[in-house]
Amino acid sequence: MNSKGRGLLVTIWQSLMLLTIAILVMLWVLQIVFLTPYYRNMKTNDVRSVSSAIEQAYLNNTLNETLVPLIVNNNVCVSVFRENTQIFFMDALGVNCMLNRSTQIEPNFIDNIIKDVRIVTGTELNRTFNPVGYEREMLIIGRNVLINEENITFLVNSPLDSTESTVVILRDQFVYVTFAVFILSSLMAFWIASSLSKPVVEMVKSANKFASMDFKFEFEPTPYQEFNELAQALNFAKEQLLSIDTLRKDMIANVSHDIKTPLTTIKAYTELLQEFSKENPQKRKEHLDIIYKEVNHLSLLVSDMLLLTQYDSPNLIINLKSVHVKSWIEYIVSLFEHSIQTLGINFVINVDEALVVMIDEIKVGQVLFNFINNAINHVGEDNIVIINAYKRKGKVRIEVEDHGTGILSDELPNIWDRYYRIDKNFARNQQGTGLGLSIAKSICLAHNLRFGVDSTIGQGSVFYFECEEE
Repeated sequence: MNSKGRGLLVTIWQSLMLLTIAILVMLWVLQIVFLTPYYRNMKTNDVRSVSSAIEQAYLNNTLNETLVPLIVNNNVCVSVFRENTQIFFMDALGVNCMLNRSTQIEPNFIDNIIKDVRIVTGTELNRTFNPVGYEREMLIIGRNVLINEENITFLVNSPLDSTESTVVILRDQFVYVTFAVFILSSLMAFWIASSLSKPVVEMVKSANKFASMDFKFEFEPTPYQEFNELAQALNFAKEQLLSIDTLRKDMIANVSHDIKTPLTTIKAYTELLQEFSKENPQKRKEHLDIIYKEVNHLSLLVSDMLLLTQYDSPNLIINLKSVHVKSWIEYIVSLFEHSIQTLGINFVINVDEALVVMIDEIKVGQVLFNFINNAINHVGEDNIVIINAYKRKGKVRIEVEDHGTGILSDELPNIWDRYYRIDKNFARNQQGTGLGLSIAKSICLAHNLRFGVDSTIGQGSVFYFECEEE
């Protein structure tokens, strides 16, 4: 696997530094490049507001009462003309008011402005000037309205301060600010990157142990919620993998035992046949019966392995059909005729005649068969196996009950695992291969059937599954 690439620490640090650079560039652009346009636009809007207020005051006949604070606060001078006659003037600029010194700028300056304003009646005239004798650029905004068929013209004049000196000062300051921010941001970015990457680095180290099947570690908690959730998930996966590894080792040991024992027996009795019993018909039959039994066990083991592989497949085909429960159960029980005769097993069947379910008769029949076989292997001293079928919460529940020794509660979750045996020092003296309950579990999961077991030590166990009623 190719593990080349940038480390998380470097990636986070670079990302944070790029963000810092982007913010600094944005500040440079906004404070240096756009300062003058922003100021001029803001000043124009202020003067425009004054012009609108003057127009409204004129219409309300409140020019003198309301305009003094407005004009002084906004540092403007104002003239109002009816046709070509000035009817109102107020000045907060003094000698800097162009409306008051217009003849010094050019003859007919005011008349020309008024003329231009009236050409665009209903809108606004916005002009800037650099008149001789004035230290600052000047802004004039004019508005014209028709009242009683008379032209009423409003002119507002305000100086525009130069921003060049401000820009120079800001630029000089920003050089130092940029340098300081860049250094501090670099250190802060490194600290943040280290803090964020450290848990990941530790997890990678633990994951490498994980990959080498070393489970003597824990994914440690971190200050971050997402990393903690990941650590919990990985710890759970580790426990699951450890369980699977233990199961794998147990399965290898059990399969080896189940295969080696019959092979050893077959070999031994074959040698006996060759050396001693070939001339003794009775002994030869005994030895051949034992060989047949062991070969049959091997055949069952291979068959169960194939069944388990088939039922674990995602491509398993399920053929649902209506099944009469009582007839179906009686047929499955009839397959244990040999156990009934040789072991003295007594079956008690409690089934409602009218029960009909929708199942795959063959595959779910394997579940019932395995449950019954398990009950026979753990039957109590009464040699009774009880099979019940009844309606329960909209389902049909089928139970197989024995009165054997029962199962410890700690063991119950594990009995469905392959080759899991409650008695670790088992002897191969029971029917089955150790795969029956695992096969039953796979079939139930494939059919979405609820299944389980209730068990009490000293009283026995009840294995059950639930089917859809037709």
